[in-house]
Amino acid sequence: MNTARQEEFEDRTPVASEIMYHDLFALNPQPMWVYDVETYGILDVNQAAVRHYGFTREEFLGMTILALRPETEIPVTLEAVSIVRKHEQLFSSGVYKHCKKNGALMDVLIQSNIVYVNGRKAELVLATDITSWIASEQERRMSEEKFKAIFDHTTDAIVLCDDNGCCTDLNEATRRMLGYEISDLRGICIEDFLQLPQEMDFNVVWKNFLNGEILNGLMKIRRKDGTLITGSFNSKSNILPGLHMCVITDVTESLEKKRELMASERRFKALVQEGADLIAILDEQGNYQFVSESCYPILGIEPGFLVGKNAFDWIHPDDREAVLALFLKIREHRQIRTEPFRFKDGFGKYRWIVTIATNMTDDPAVGGVVANSRDITDAVEKARDLEVSNERYRQQNERLREIAWTQSHVVRAPLTRLMGLVELLQSGDTAGMPVEMALGLIKSSADELDEVIREIVSKADKVQNDDE
Repeated sequence: MNTARQEEFEDRTPVASEIMYHDLFALNPQPMWVYDVETYGILDVNQAAVRHYGFTREEFLGMTILALRPETEIPVTLEAVSIVRKHEQLFSSGVYKHCKKNGALMDVLIQSNIVYVNGRKAELVLATDITSWIASEQERRMSEEKFKAIFDHTTDAIVLCDDNGCCTDLNEATRRMLGYEISDLRGICIEDFLQLPQEMDFNVVWKNFLNGEILNGLMKIRRKDGTLITGSFNSKSNILPGLHMCVITDVTESLEKKRELMASERRFKALVQEGADLIAILDEQGNYQFVSESCYPILGIEPGFLVGKNAFDWIHPDDREAVLALFLKIREHRQIRTEPFRFKDGFGKYRWIVTIATNMTDDPAVGGVVANSRDITDAVEKARDLEVSNERYRQQNERLREIAWTQSHVVRAPLTRLMGLVELLQSGDTAGMPVEMALGLIKSSADELDEVIREIVSKADKVQNDDE
């Protein structure tokens, strides 16, 4: 109001409209005050401001508007008031920081108009506390930024669809996964790249999905080039009214690795449980932690019977010390190899085995010493038989050499005498030896030769009989 009208109001009784406007100021639920734009002093304040700011009415009327601002905001206040001073009519609005009597800061939306009080320019201010709104707005923006960061940078394909299943938005991962350009995918229906089983109708599935049925699981996804990948499909309907989200994770590679792992595990199981070797895992004290199924056909002992027991209790007492001393070196050497030793089987007999032990205590999947043992009992027994056979042949050869020596030495003496006497008789020159004496010598030499031959035959027969 201008000065002339203000003076006119002072000379007469206020009309009903003035009382109404005064009540709107005094009873307004939002904080309001009037201040002098020259002195900054507060001229009037309503009850809502008293309640919200914590100052009494008297305290308000004894302070300036600068007391409502944090120290850092005072230059902004001075600048705003300087603009008001330059205008006769001005409506202004803005968000500022205010402080309560207890020092608490708040964000307020200030809306103001120029008024005149007793001929002096003043400003009527309406203050709305928007601290909570700004906080929620900041939280909303942060949430949107987080969603955008996830949407843009996740490796999973994220597709937003309308009620018809048509793509309204999608991320870069979708483009990479499906091989399309983003512009090509917008507007197409997810049915175009989602390959459902023949017995499933997409329209029925989508209708059920819109009605709250969960749509997820492993599904085949058709890429632009026609190749198929396996996707883990998860969806959520009505994340916003009429907006639905589908998240697709490409699990093709992981499924292939899983299949390879399962095949490897089957091969390992076949080797461990059905192989010819005894596979076991022991702790560093030699206690069985695992024993393969091959234990029973090899040793006649159920695998579960050995678990928890110490392997050295089954080793022959004569071999135990040497094997234990070698096993203790497993802490220094990753792998050790034993000499053949005897191990008691389930029937109380000792089997000859050799073991290769590998220290895998640092491998969390194993956590012990892997012992790969092979039964060599048959080989040891064959080697022992061969050794006995060789000894027998050696002795036989010794006797044969003895026979040969007899043949070459003992037989030679009587044979030489016989040959000499026969030669004398043939020549007729016996050097005065009577014929009867010569014949007697021939007879004795022949008898001696016969005895030697008999002895040779006897020894040869004995060698033959021993060999048989």
